Amino acid sequence: MAFEYANRLVKENHEVLILYLNQDLLKNYSVPLIVKRKIAKILTKIEPKWFDLNKKIKKISNLDLDYKEKLGKLDVCIATSAEKTVEEVNKNLIAKTKLYLIQDYENWNISDKELIATYKLGFKNIVVAKWLKQIVDQYSPTESVLIPNAIDTSIYTETVPIQNRDNHTIALLYHESPHKGLKNAFKVLDKLKQKYPDLKVIMFGKFPKPELPNWITYYKGASQKKTVEIYNFVKVFLCSTIEEGFGLTGIEAMACGACLVSTDYRGVREYAVNNYNSLLSPVGDIDAQVENVIRIFENKELQKNISSNGIQHVKKFKWSEAMKKLNKTIE
Repeated sequence: MAFEYANRLVKENHEVLILYLNQDLLKNYSVPLIVKRKIAKILTKIEPKWFDLNKKIKKISNLDLDYKEKLGKLDVCIATSAEKTVEEVNKNLIAKTKLYLIQDYENWNISDKELIATYKLGFKNIVVAKWLKQIVDQYSPTESVLIPNAIDTSIYTETVPIQNRDNHTIALLYHESPHKGLKNAFKVLDKLKQKYPDLKVIMFGKFPKPELPNWITYYKGASQKKTVEIYNFVKVFLCSTIEEGFGLTGIEAMACGACLVSTDYRGVREYAVNNYNSLLSPVGDIDAQVENVIRIFENKELQKNISSNGIQHVKKFKWSEAMKKLNKTIE
């Protein structure tokens, strides 16, 4: 989402810079700082490989000795995570306006107390979901701004009608963080494989390929184009998340016509309505998720309705609205 906002701000003729925080680069290796700086400079130039970032955007590493001079005088500075970036923006960077884009309750590597302290700093807090707004507004000096994640339906679109896809096909995001619920997802897949020997599963993620059975295909660092292809290949997009801020891959899959079968975590409720545009089940209920996938596989009318309603519903999440709210917040 940060990269998308950056691209769209450039199109609106803003000068945009992205600061990469590379202080933990090769932290487990005994590497001289001068070598780290050189490696960071190279990586900053070539990343992100998976996203088509506008070439007008200037990318800077904080390992550069003169990175603050390269940033120059900033009108607006946006922190994009609770770890590292908030501290960097608060203590080291000077800007007329400081914003904080809050996309989840990020207490994975820091304590609740430390996380809540970031909400109190006095930045203009932006949240992507109503449930996050309720939490942040308890601690923020001023009311947060709700800007739901948007989706570009000219990119994330149905190219293969649901009825023309192989029936027993599932896609899902691979992520190593426990709150993403992959342990439960694998249990769901194993049960489905027993029922459907021809089951095809596609996983994608930023992590190195894990050890997987041969009936699961994995794409590391899948491009935007590739994910759209995946979403259009499968009938079901499976999400076993325990908790998440919004769940961007779920709404992307829906836009491409895949039937979302998800746990009923708080973030998914921003766009998923059970038995209308998705099938939702209690978090951690393996059998309920298995049953919902079976319902999609076995009921052609249900899969058609879920797919069609999903495509129509996500059109409400417009980038024009998100940018209008962002620009108003920046003013």
